[in-house]
Amino acid sequence: MTEEKKSSQPIRHLSSEDIATIYLVLFNRFKEIGEPIPPFEHVNKNEIHNLVVIPQTRHFGEEQYPTLEAKAAILFYKINKGHIFPNGNKRISLACLFIFLASNGYELSITEDEATTKALEVAQSDPKKFDNVKKELEYWISENLKNK
Repeated sequence: MTEEKKSSQPIRHLSSEDIATIYLVLFNRFKEIGEPIPPFEHVNKNEIHNLVVIPQTRHFGEEQYPTLEAKAAILFYKINKGHIFPNGNKRISLACLFIFLASNGYELSITEDEATTKALEVAQSDPKKFDNVKKELEYWISENLKNK
């Protein structure tokens, strides 16, 4: 399913298969460097489905996350804070963010340290301040977003 972004180009959303592939690539990579994450069979598959659906959510016919930045922010936040995976949620949230943006022709103009800092900030944020954190993420993404 696709949604329209401002430029009228369809937004490509991550699928359950995309997220599983990202997880498996990271699983193998982190196993190689001695920081293993548990095998994919330990992941809650219903939560993966929810990750796919959330950025596309509509209420009363209106998109809840109408922009590319809003969709990217909610995807990043939900993986990072939702503890969907048994381990590696910050790393997986960054990978999914980068791949989601790349699959739509964009990338973030940030350093590895900036990415790590943002992932840690979100992970340590107060869940009661979700709206503020989400708005800050959208702003951060929009300020650092550039065409590939």
